[in-house]
Amino acid sequence: MRETPWANGAGRKADIATGEGWTLAFAWLEGTAAFSDYRGFTRTITLVEGDGFALGFADRPALVVARVGEPATFDGGWPAVCRLLGGPCFVLNAYSAQGRMRHAVRVEAPGAVSAGDFVVVLRGQVWVGGLSAAPRDTLRISAPAAVSGSADALIAVVRFDPA
Repeated sequence: MRETPWANGAGRKADIATGEGWTLAFAWLEGTAAFSDYRGFTRTITLVEGDGFALGFADRPALVVARVGEPATFDGGWPAVCRLLGGPCFVLNAYSAQGRMRHAVRVEAPGAVSAGDFVVVLRGQVWVGGLSAAPRDTLRISAPAAVSGSADALIAVVRFDPA
């Protein structure tokens, strides 16, 4: 994973995959920091590791993310400041251009997935068609498939489609 600075330089991220009007990436939340402005994009952030964080918005209630594997969606143009609830956190981000693309993030035990889905391993070990994947690995699914996994496996299934 190649790490790069956030758009505003206040943190670091690693892009998993990008396309016209969408991005899937990991990010490290290491302290209080303003989030980058992604005006015109819908964002979904999912806690992968850590105690959680709160996103403070100027004119909206805070968004508190305190459970691993619970996706939280918000408008990327809302100015946000991230405050950690404990120590550093590791998160999965999905962004899609409003009006052009849409995305969905669901977190679940391994099961059936569709062509075009991204499977991001959050916990445990998973297998898809003879391929093995561990935490932080991502597979792009080319045909409908069954994902199996270890007893503790947890995956994020992320999909991007035209709006």
